[in-house]
Amino acid sequence: MDVLQYLKPENGPVGKVLKAWLDSEPSGRATRLLVFVFVAALTSFQLISNASVGPPSELLDTYSRALHPAPGYFGAAPLAPLIAAVWFLLAPAVDWAIYLLAAVNAGFALFAVDLVARREVGGDKRILVLLFLLLTPFYCFYSQYFDSDRTLLWAWPVATLGFLRAFETKGPARSDIAWSAFAGAAAGLALLGGYQSIFLLAGFAAGVLVHPGRWIYLRSHSPWISAAAGALVVAPHVYWLYRNGFAPLAGVVAQHTGAPLAQVLSAAATYAGVGLAGIAVPVALYWLAVRPDRATLREAVWPPDPDGRLLVVVFAVPLVLRTLLALLAGTVLTADATAPAWFLLPILLLRPAAAQPARTATIRIAALVIVLAIAALVAAPWLASRYHKEGTAEGREYYRQVSFELTRAWHTSLGRLLRIVMGDPHLTAAITFYSPDHPDPVPDFALKQAPSVTEDRLDIDGFAAVCRAEDTACVDEARRRAAGETGTQFINFQTRNLYKGTPGKPGRFFFILVPPQPAVRVPK
Repeated sequence: MDVLQYLKPENGPVGKVLKAWLDSEPSGRATRLLVFVFVAALTSFQLISNASVGPPSELLDTYSRALHPAPGYFGAAPLAPLIAAVWFLLAPAVDWAIYLLAAVNAGFALFAVDLVARREVGGDKRILVLLFLLLTPFYCFYSQYFDSDRTLLWAWPVATLGFLRAFETKGPARSDIAWSAFAGAAAGLALLGGYQSIFLLAGFAAGVLVHPGRWIYLRSHSPWISAAAGALVVAPHVYWLYRNGFAPLAGVVAQHTGAPLAQVLSAAATYAGVGLAGIAVPVALYWLAVRPDRATLREAVWPPDPDGRLLVVVFAVPLVLRTLLALLAGTVLTADATAPAWFLLPILLLRPAAAQPARTATIRIAALVIVLAIAALVAAPWLASRYHKEGTAEGREYYRQVSFELTRAWHTSLGRLLRIVMGDPHLTAAITFYSPDHPDPVPDFALKQAPSVTEDRLDIDGFAAVCRAEDTACVDEARRRAAGETGTQFINFQTRNLYKGTPGKPGRFFFILVPPQPAVRVPK
């Protein structure tokens, strides 16, 4: 008897549990359980691994913007702050809540992918789609943060589902009209998550053009209904852009165009390399599990049916078109920019009828995902200790102490709520989150980044400035901001992070407290 067979998960109690889990796929329970466990595991990992420090800046920046819900923000797309604004009406501003928000966003992305996958594949293949995505960094590491770019992990699948349903129905029935409106609204949401969603819409357009039923669709009411619904969703944001002279849009264009060719080429190579490396593990496991022949691969790459070819075009166009336009416009692509596009790849690979993985292979892949999740949770305390020992570039290990000390000093000196904090962008976001006053942040003293803060408000409410002591540029700007103000106080603060009874590296900080100013003032 082969002793090694007992080391195989399908032969033991784990295999029996996984078989029962896979058998519940037709009812959808398998997907729901997978998403629930994923959200719980990701939240737990974040809580444990970051126990010695504060949340990543991406999470805190989103929270800061969520304090003032708006149809647009300078420097960020509006979808994530609007979601966070609703979330924190229900949840307190504490670490677990902000980590849970990021995990729920990632979990909903998996659920949205399943909505598309169930149209094309069934049985174990439907679960394999999600397992393959969990073996990419995009749904595990990238999704640990929450900002508008991360909302595209679910916004693109939802928009794709709406488009596919609208293209299928395209009739006058009430349900058909509803799908057309849903498709447009979902596309609008994707655009509110990031302007790069225009490439997804280009994929939809190209998919329609390669489909033999294109004229039936284009001559129907469906595309017009979708366009109207999408326009309604983005209208508040477009109006906000108009009110601001389209300066935010011009800033995005200026920021993402005109880079030197060498830098553009290097970024494009990294963009492609990171994307391909991210899918290497699931593609390798697909090869081992399915053992596809040439005919199966040909069918996956360019299916014989028009609906399959439409899906391939929707998948490929955003990736390819974005690269081509980046080369032409001089855009420096970020390494993780491909993340929202990969959800269709496992669906396309598993879509051919001949792509039939054995139940044993599916169980082994599921067991691998479980083992990696357990390994990550086991490693989480070590990561927390490492952060504590080595520190972080943003100074996350000091977030709580600086927030509480600045708030205490303000209350002690002025006896009123802290309404505005300016200075170091990481520390201002942290103080906004951790201070019980939740002041409005002004990162880098740039009032344009904080439309709710005006010069008049600075006089009426006063403000605190915070800098790392070694950041001379920040300290100089804080002193300039406070020059001529009455009652100004200067505070030097030094602290150490304490984790499991062990002190970390000392951190030095500089505070300026500027109280509300008299109503009648001499102009500066």
